[in-house]
Amino acid sequence: MRTRQKFDADLLSLEQSLLSMAKCAGEMLDDAVRALVESDTELANAVKRRDDEVDVANDQIEAECMRLVIQQQPIAHDLRFVGMIFQAITDVERIADHAVDIAKIALEMETCGGYLPIVNIPRLAERVRAMYNDTVVAFAKHDIELVARVVADDDEIDDLFHEQRATLLAEMTAHPEHAILCTNLIFVAQFLERIGDRCVNIAERTHQIEKIDKPRSK
Repeated sequence: MRTRQKFDADLLSLEQSLLSMAKCAGEMLDDAVRALVESDTELANAVKRRDDEVDVANDQIEAECMRLVIQQQPIAHDLRFVGMIFQAITDVERIADHAVDIAKIALEMETCGGYLPIVNIPRLAERVRAMYNDTVVAFAKHDIELVARVVADDDEIDDLFHEQRATLLAEMTAHPEHAILCTNLIFVAQFLERIGDRCVNIAERTHQIEKIDKPRSK
């Protein structure tokens, strides 16, 4: 019984570590978009520095997953849960990487006059951030209905991305002097769209766990 209680505590700690890592990545995303829109180079550089924080968390959680598998030899739903955490940290780490990518573009755009609202990047970012929040809550609360919303919202994100890309390509044709600016904004929109894809990955794994196993008691 004590061994089972210790293992349950380890699983809960693993889950909390992932949620902490996800919180950091979300904050990086918020700051990166704000740095872009407000031409805040100090904030952009702060986002880049925080990437190490996420990388360290990724390595620690990965090591803990391996330790639990090797030492505890979990079976059935426990093994699936550890496997899900192991996969989810990859998606969260990539979300943080995309936040850094946006921060780097914010720095680059200083050389071409800073951000111009040719398209509504904040709107796309807001929708992606809401999707990310729902993903994290769905995982934490084992909420299948919220998982379904995340997957459905990906279509809206894709539509917004394609709409903004088309607008930016048209702007580049009409105003060649904005080519560098528009190219950077296309990359930003693409990074946001990819974050949406990462959210779907995590949501679908949450659904898979909840479909196979009953929610674990907290």
